[in-house]
Amino acid sequence: MTASSIIEYIDQYDGEVRNRLLSVYEMIRTAVPDEAEESISWRMPTFKLGTEPLFFFTGTKRHIGFYPTPDAIAHFSAELADYGTTEHLVQLRHDVPLPTELMREIIAWRLQQLPTGEV
Repeated sequence: MTASSIIEYIDQYDGEVRNRLLSVYEMIRTAVPDEAEESISWRMPTFKLGTEPLFFFTGTKRHIGFYPTPDAIAHFSAELADYGTTEHLVQLRHDVPLPTELMREIIAWRLQQLPTGEV
């Protein structure tokens, strides 16, 4: 099934994975400006401001993929050393608690990087 909204995407999951996805969704949703758009892009829940991608996330069997942009991952590389990362992705394994405080810091930092007047 292909989801047409973030909530529909999250509802495809059960149990703890669904709860973790909801937590990530709520963290992002409450931080982004009201005019940020929610969508499914590249089969992933996506938040955009105009044409500017802000955040993507996705669920997998072993982890949640959190995509806060390469600049955010580079900026927080020391704090993310214990997580699987790529240039675009932070892997939030299901067998450890979500790093909610770190995620909030990354989200806030990413939003501060937007051009003045966009947030």
